[in-house]
Amino acid sequence: MFTVDTLRSLLEPFGQLRSQSPSEWTGQSDLPAPIADFYQQVGPLGHTYYENVGPVGCTLTVGGNPVCIPPLSKLAALQAGYAWSETPAQPLDDWNPNWLVIAEQGGDPFIYDKTTGHVLFAFHGAGSWKPTFFTKNLTTAIGALATVATSYCCLDEDQFFDEALLDSGLQCITDDLANVVGGLAEAQRMLDAWEYEQ
Repeated sequence: MFTVDTLRSLLEPFGQLRSQSPSEWTGQSDLPAPIADFYQQVGPLGHTYYENVGPVGCTLTVGGNPVCIPPLSKLAALQAGYAWSETPAQPLDDWNPNWLVIAEQGGDPFIYDKTTGHVLFAFHGAGSWKPTFFTKNLTTAIGALATVATSYCCLDEDQFFDEALLDSGLQCITDDLANVVGGLAEAQRMLDAWEYEQ
């Protein structure tokens, strides 16, 4: 559905891309092969605004809070507040150890499930983690998010009112997503799982 070249062309406007070796992963568990392949072949690195911070990853403009995909060197640190508290040695009880946050939107995580390969989405601050099924695999998830961002950035001014997305704009985004994920029903299901209404 989404090839490496397609993912690269979709992500390129939202941050620099560079192949990243699995050796840049700093987590304590093994890096799942699909994630290692994604960083090696697609490589969301992002821009460096401050040398002491380093690259910030790809920031997808989707309306409201952006979706942030970190560089591989910062992926392990992204788990803080989800999988563990102050250090990985202090795991949080309500977080499934098979979950790995791969992107976030205003603190709401997109989660890779190591047991199934599925990507889930959850809202933070709900008292407990109850993620919903977003997509069947990592490449579809990233491709869908980047497609929504691309579509959003191409909307006309008359598809907004006071920065809020009008129905016509939402329909354009839904149609663009439908073209790449197998139809309108699947696109709508994914947007509903994400609760995308911007």
